[in-house]
Amino acid sequence: MPQTISVVIIDSDTDSLNSIARYIKNMVGSVTVEGVATTFESGYELIYKKSPAVVIMEMGNDIALSIERITQILNRFPQVSIFATSENKASETILRVMRAGATEYLLRPVVETDLVFALQKLGRLWFTKAAPELDAGSVITVFSPKGGVGVTTIAINLAIDIYEETKKPTILVDMDLNAGDVTTFLNIKPSYTISDVTANISRLDKSFLQGVISKHESGIFVLAEPQKVEEGVSISGAEIDKVLSLLRKMFTYIIIDAETISDRTITAFRMSDIVLLVFYMSLPGIRNMKRYIKYFERMGLGNDRVKIVANRYLKKGEITIEDTEKALNYSLYSVIPNDYATAMSCLNKGIPLKVGAPKSQMSTAIKELAEAIVKGKK
Repeated sequence: MPQTISVVIIDSDTDSLNSIARYIKNMVGSVTVEGVATTFESGYELIYKKSPAVVIMEMGNDIALSIERITQILNRFPQVSIFATSENKASETILRVMRAGATEYLLRPVVETDLVFALQKLGRLWFTKAAPELDAGSVITVFSPKGGVGVTTIAINLAIDIYEETKKPTILVDMDLNAGDVTTFLNIKPSYTISDVTANISRLDKSFLQGVISKHESGIFVLAEPQKVEEGVSISGAEIDKVLSLLRKMFTYIIIDAETISDRTITAFRMSDIVLLVFYMSLPGIRNMKRYIKYFERMGLGNDRVKIVANRYLKKGEITIEDTEKALNYSLYSVIPNDYATAMSCLNKGIPLKVGAPKSQMSTAIKELAEAIVKGKK
């Protein structure tokens, strides 16, 4: 880790330029200004001569031109981190600039605390105490071969309950890349999604990832589903591998809300410590589970990693737990009672069960599932 970060500032407004330089000077030598420029051309020359770690660059009124300039810098100097500064608050503009490769987007006039925080997030300041390395995080994938069986409800509330139980860094990843709706369930509007991460896979690191994930009021973090169908389609299993590998270094628990079988989900299965296989206790459901249990066994995933969860269980139903376990030759890891009305009520309000119905049987069952997973990790 270097003892200083070198910075070049490109800003046509001399007052803004001087303020940014002064903020950096206040950091007492940990960050140094290697040069300043009031035009892009002279700034580009400075980058060539000084090889700075960071370029703090003004976005002009012509956003398309500014994005071209970001691309020009990164194509020639890929090691540089670009902090874009702009008065434009439009989320679409911010997204375009970040997709072009900017590490940070700072609103003008730049506030000192925002700049200092952005530099600290790079993780390269000698005065920033390095966070202790976490043990490799546990990946828990919640999956069903059929839609509409409550996978998202279980994944969301499981993530929140695990965080409540452990207070350890926990992230929920919406990997239903074609029809995900975690953000709807949680009533959040993220600026960035998993497709923004994979679009920048070549520069993926902890600093970048921390800048694009969202934090829910429950305390969990969320890596949201793509907003456009074509973005989800283009994401590969190899990209998911890179994302999950990095998340395992940053979070103790990574809970995945998975789509149906794809190259991406197969990658997630292989990287998972636990796969929660969710189904309804019905004759078709049991038949399907038998097929998928065999499928996971052929992948090398046995009952030490694949756990069966019966959702919407009816105590007075025709099929009993004992009948199901005998038919599957597999023990049920969790049985979640049917409480569709409560689940839908919380969904329509955009709140988790812990908030909307903390004493419901469904909430209690998912909490017990979380406790079992946590106990198994210890």
